[in-house]
Amino acid sequence: MLSILYFIYVVSSGSSKMIGDEIGGDPGGMVLPLFLSIFMFISSMYLLVTDRKDAGERDKMSREERQLFVLTFAFAIGYILLTRFLGFILCTVLLLFFLCFANLRRGVRKEDWKAALVGCVSSVIGILVVYSLGRVITRSLLLAARKGIVPSWLGASGTTSALSVLVVIVFTVIAILVCRRFWAADSSHDCGHSSWFAGVISVTTTEILYIIFKQLFLVELIKGLITW
Repeated sequence: MLSILYFIYVVSSGSSKMIGDEIGGDPGGMVLPLFLSIFMFISSMYLLVTDRKDAGERDKMSREERQLFVLTFAFAIGYILLTRFLGFILCTVLLLFFLCFANLRRGVRKEDWKAALVGCVSSVIGILVVYSLGRVITRSLLLAARKGIVPSWLGASGTTSALSVLVVIVFTVIAILVCRRFWAADSSHDCGHSSWFAGVISVTTTEILYIIFKQLFLVELIKGLITW
């Protein structure tokens, strides 16, 4: 019901265009909230259809469920408060990593702090590498196209975005192949597997979101500490 009401509110509010948009890249202020409302509705309908309580299942939340709920709420608030300082890239990759790791581990445990710390640092390094490679490719092709060194279509946003996605795919494949050799999905490497798996998900998702909103839709995301 909330997603439907939000959808009606977004549509009734109308859209707006960025002043000075000379290339027609601004999709309008309605696109992102409209996408979110539709995503909320589809997710809610999926849960409504698939989430069924087993016979004899307790009504109260378990200790792990309470931990995950509090952690999700706390990180969501932290994301809002720290985004302007850290920026979209860093805040998003950290949020996704910790939430994915906690859900894969089904709760918060003291013995998991080393794996969480290593995975957190690795995720930050990974997103910096992938993001920087994408920026170098995008800027190099854009400048080369403007100078006439390469055809103009190579400097177009669609081409640079596709190449940036290719960088993400290569990074993801290499990371999975390497990490699976050292931390396989078995009981002896369970914590390490959850750490690198959450890291790959967070880095890949963050960079894909950046490419979609920044490079394709030209949404001005907060840079924060990443100024290049």
